[in-house]
This record gives sequence, structure tokens and C-alpha cells, in this order.
Amino acid sequence: MEIEKLLRETWEIFQKNIVAFIVGTLIAGIGSILIVTIAPFLYGVTHMAFKGIKGETVEIGDVFAGFKVPGAFVQSWIVVIIYLLLMIAGSMLLGRVGGIIAILLIYALPLLVMRGYKGVDALKENFELIQKYPAETVIVFLVFFALNFIGSLIVIGALITYPLSQIGYTLAAKNLAGNSQPAAYIEG
Repeated sequence: MEIEKLLRETWEIFQKNIVAFIVGTLIAGIGSILIVTIAPFLYGVTHMAFKGIKGETVEIGDVFAGFKVPGAFVQSWIVVIIYLLLMIAGSMLLGRVGGIIAILLIYALPLLVMRGYKGVDALKENFELIQKYPAETVIVFLVFFALNFIGSLIVIGALITYPLSQIGYTLAAKNLAGNSQPAAYIEG
């Protein structure tokens, strides 16, 4: 995977739908104040990214996909809970280095959205992709981690860098996983 091509495509998708991505991210951020809505809003921003990748027009209301798509609310929480458990365990065992655990679930939400998986199936394919493409995964993670770090220095920056990273992670997952559906694909 060429990182320059990934960044260029990510930026092009973002630019075509810039208002929807920024406003959708703002809604997700504010809406996530209620803790129970965090996972479905993360799903929604990833859904927006996938729509943009498919060349569809991204709408602000797409950020609510985690509440509308059947099963997305629960399945997004399965992924987020496992992510949080890994982060806590990693931080307890490895201290600050435990934050690197985030890389272990880089493709989980994109696969959940793209494939319509149940949470556990998204996690399984996520781990398969990481095992198959470890170098690419680390590079993608580091590039978008740096982008998010820079964006988080000012609040408005995060409204740009967070959707950019979700587009990038989703695009990377799509490119690495290919367009074919694996045998474990679950419709719905």
C-alpha cells in the first residue's frame, strides 16, 4: 500500500464532503457526552467514511447510522468494549506503552461497517489483516496518529483530523481486505 496514495485519496474524499464530515464529527463529539452513545457515534463517523469511499454523497444525518442500522448499536459496543478492555489491560501491564494497544483494533470499526459483521467477526478479520500486513498497519496507524495528535492541539483541528483518520483507516481496511466478502460474511 502506498501511503502517499492513501493520504491523497483520503483528502479527496474528505474535501468532497467536508461540511458533512465536520458537522457530523461535531455532532458525534457532543452526542458522546452521554456515554451510552459513544460507540454508535463512532460507527456513524465510520459509516460516513465508507459512504465517501464508495463515491456516495455523505450527509450529516449519516452520523446517526449507529442508531439506525439494525444491530449496529450493540455490535459497535462489542468492538468498543473489547477495545477499552485491551487498552486498560495494556496500560496496566505496560504503562504508557500500553496505548499502542490501539493499533490492535485499527480495522475493527471499518470492517464492522463495510462488511455488516457482528462485532466478534469484525475483530477476527481485523486481527487477520494485522497478522497479514503488520508493516502496513503500523505505518497507517503512525501516520494517522500523528495527524490526530496535531489536530488535537486545537479543538477545531480535531474536527478535521478525526474524520480524516476514519476515512484513512477505512480506506486502508478496504484496500487490505479486498473487495471480496470472506466466507464468514454475515449479511445484515
